[in-house]
Amino acid sequence: MLVEAAGGLYTGSMALLSDSLHMMTDAAALGMSFFASRLAGLKPDSSRTYGYRRAEVVAALGNAMLLWLLSGYMLREVYERFQTPVAVLSGPMLVVAILGLLANLASAWLLHGYSEDNINIRGAFLHVVSDLAGSVAAIIAGAVIYFSGWYLADTIVSLLIIGLILYSSTKLLQEAFHILMEGAPRGLSLRTLEKELRAIDGVSDVHELHAWSLSSGFNALSAHLVVKDPARQQAALKTATGAVAPAFGIRHSVFQVESEPVENSSCDTCTPPLK
Repeated sequence: MLVEAAGGLYTGSMALLSDSLHMMTDAAALGMSFFASRLAGLKPDSSRTYGYRRAEVVAALGNAMLLWLLSGYMLREVYERFQTPVAVLSGPMLVVAILGLLANLASAWLLHGYSEDNINIRGAFLHVVSDLAGSVAAIIAGAVIYFSGWYLADTIVSLLIIGLILYSSTKLLQEAFHILMEGAPRGLSLRTLEKELRAIDGVSDVHELHAWSLSSGFNALSAHLVVKDPARQQAALKTATGAVAPAFGIRHSVFQVESEPVENSSCDTCTPPLK
């Protein structure tokens, strides 16, 4: 980040300055990711009974918002450069951009193996990938300026970096928002899950079925199971908790077993109307 900032000021390259600012935001974002990961490992307490797992999702949302704010600032700078092109020292620009590429390749390699299973690490990985692409674009712009003297290439590359940032952060923002809105876990079919629960011996009905994610990879479930035969209730509960729920990737499940709709229960659809 410091090398690119100094290189951008020295060479007059908007692409390097933009990428250095992007790296500065990434440094803060990676710090947030690390802090959130530490929080997620804390045990539940009386005030946060689920623990701090959601901290990872909040950090991912913060990372995405930082990227959008950064893009807005960069768009303003790019607009000014289009109005008034600035000469760029292409040789030093190429050297600095190559150094940035090497640093980002190392960071991406370290994060890639963990980015698929954790939304927080995926957010950090996307930051690094967008930086990596920015370094490649800066190298291309430097080469174009070196061989042709077309300084506008630096500004165009800055605009491409902005587009890359917005593209990479949109999916992360959508996923974080989906989890915070208690959306059903991605890839989980509630219809199939309900069918499996209804197939349990003794279960005649399933309602108030809810599934959500506390964080990536930690899915929760709650449901009401109607088992009219009291002798079958414990066996049905054991099957639902120990077999069906884990088969769908559910790590935390709560089932309410009832022989008939229970008055004053949490189920709005099965509580008879008050007289």
